Amino acid sequence: PKHWGMHGFNRHPSLRNVNTTVNVGQLEDLAGDGDSVNLTEMGIDKLLGSGRISKAITVTVSEASAKATEKIEAAGGSLNMDQEDWDEFEEE
Repeated sequence: PKHWGMHGFNRHPSLRNVNTTVNVGQLEDLAGDGDSVNLTEMGIDKLLGSGRISKAITVTVSEASAKATEKIEAAGGSLNMDQEDWDEFEEE
């Protein structure tokens, strides 16, 4: 029968862009005793809004969801968007 095999188009795994994410609820564990955390240096690409945060933390990350930004600011923290990647595209 002709129904065997892959149908459609799939990108090669080496060409896929897989983002590494972390949730707001995990930030306090990542920050430890400090009041700031740089997720970009940890290899994390995006901050998502699942979970709760109770202490004010300054977070540096490439991307963040709207809900994550809202929760961090509600806890008294701040979010610094790391714009290094986007500056390259604007120059071209």
